[in-house]
Amino acid sequence: MNIRDLEYLIAVGKNKSFSKASIECHVSQPTLSGQIKKLEGYLGAQIFERTTKKITVTTFGKEIIDKAKIIINKADEIKNLSSDYKNPWHQPIKIGVIPSLGPYLIPNFLLNLRKNNNNCKIYIDEDITENITNKLESRELDAVLLATDIDKNKFEEIKLFDEPFWVAYTKNNELDKLDEIKTGDLNLSEMLLLSDGHCLRDQIMEIWEAYDKNNVFYEYDTKASSLETLVNLVSVGEGFTFVPALALQSAWTTDKGIQVRKLNHKKAYRRIRLVYRKNYYKKNLLLELSETISQFLPNTVKKI
Repeated sequence: MNIRDLEYLIAVGKNKSFSKASIECHVSQPTLSGQIKKLEGYLGAQIFERTTKKITVTTFGKEIIDKAKIIINKADEIKNLSSDYKNPWHQPIKIGVIPSLGPYLIPNFLLNLRKNNNNCKIYIDEDITENITNKLESRELDAVLLATDIDKNKFEEIKLFDEPFWVAYTKNNELDKLDEIKTGDLNLSEMLLLSDGHCLRDQIMEIWEAYDKNNVFYEYDTKASSLETLVNLVSVGEGFTFVPALALQSAWTTDKGIQVRKLNHKKAYRRIRLVYRKNYYKKNLLLELSETISQFLPNTVKKI
């Protein structure tokens, strides 16, 4: 049993396919399948159940793959220890970020990070929570910026800030006459939200659960894949939406005839955190990143 065999196991477990795993590992499928078969014989138990239609991981296999991931991480630490000691940025850091946060946080954060460290290299992967979390677990990403709770058995987090939600609506709306906006002042049938899979949608739904007695929310809401689309719909009078505080820095708050007001509700915010795998060996570098993020936040959010 060697490191390469463990990489094969992890790849098959992730892809649920020997052919896809062989491509990822840059090896022929017979070679990969043969090594895994030898490993199963050596361990005396089956790791994968094979049928003509699918590959599934056995209970024993899940435990083996979890331990294999730890061993691979430690092997990477050993290989990179010398270079990391001389320069922690000798390899690029890959960061995942949710779409409702990335456009408003990443540019300012990267600009200021590079002012302090010309050698830093960061690759950004913008995707929904489920996808970037899976990539973090499979070691395709080093850390992710999330707005949801984590699986503490797999990950650790650095809490960054709380970001309030604001109501965005067209000017001269009846809402302009109110001193403050509460959930009871808003018409559910006019609400515009992101599509399924976006954590911002789920968080807004939590606010409305106690008020939506007739399931109006699920019957009428418009679904879009980006905040920009929602804002454009609001600008032409299609309804109202919720925007996180960092998005208020965009030009649409003045260019599109849209009014924004903070929602008066105890759950009308999200907590942003930097999430990484347990035992990740570059934690100090992530602490540096989190400090840079916190240093340049606007006063519309609350630092933690």
